[in-house]
Amino acid sequence: MKLNVFFSSIACVPLGLALAAPLAHAADPAGDVYVGGGLSVSRTSGLGGKIDSALSSQGIGSSTSADHSSTNPNFRLGYRINPNVAVEASYDRVGKMDLQSAISSPTADSASGTWKGHGLGLHVLGIAPLDDKWSLYGRVGVERWKTSLDLASNSGGSTSYGASSSHTSLALGAGAAYAISRNVDATAELVHYNHVGDATSTGRTGLNQFNFGLRYHFM
Repeated sequence: MKLNVFFSSIACVPLGLALAAPLAHAADPAGDVYVGGGLSVSRTSGLGGKIDSALSSQGIGSSTSADHSSTNPNFRLGYRINPNVAVEASYDRVGKMDLQSAISSPTADSASGTWKGHGLGLHVLGIAPLDDKWSLYGRVGVERWKTSLDLASNSGGSTSYGASSSHTSLALGAGAAYAISRNVDATAELVHYNHVGDATSTGRTGLNQFNFGLRYHFM
């Protein structure tokens, strides 16, 4: 199954889980505020080619190879409205993806640099409690990403390029949570962002994040 079909299906998960309210246990928390943090493994696909396309728009011919993954911290602030619905603000980072470019025009050169980004998001979570420990959830929301691309000659040549951009991406995901105690749970999830970056300045790519974290509930 293609990823776009898979993540389009995930978009329906929060609504479906919210409609499953009668399945929730009466003891499940509602109205609580929580904070969370963890690690994200971010993966891109074909980032080098996306950067070449952006550089081409700026009159630079290139062939770029790029890292395809980065591990970074993330942070969450949420409010659980009822046992089946929560709203969540997020902060996510994509750390430095190292680049190597062979420049063919306007002059031949070799260059290295980085591509990186960070985002602020607002998401709705649909939650399906399975028992007093486990629950499944889906998320849908938007994330405002700021990305930057920096490239400089390796040999003191003329290549010097820097750009940044801000764009909003759709966020779709699904995950599972396990209650370690009344106040602490562990989470694991996969989130997809449909586009991060600008096609004509920094390069635009889809982004998959594998998130692992802990949440503390103030209740």
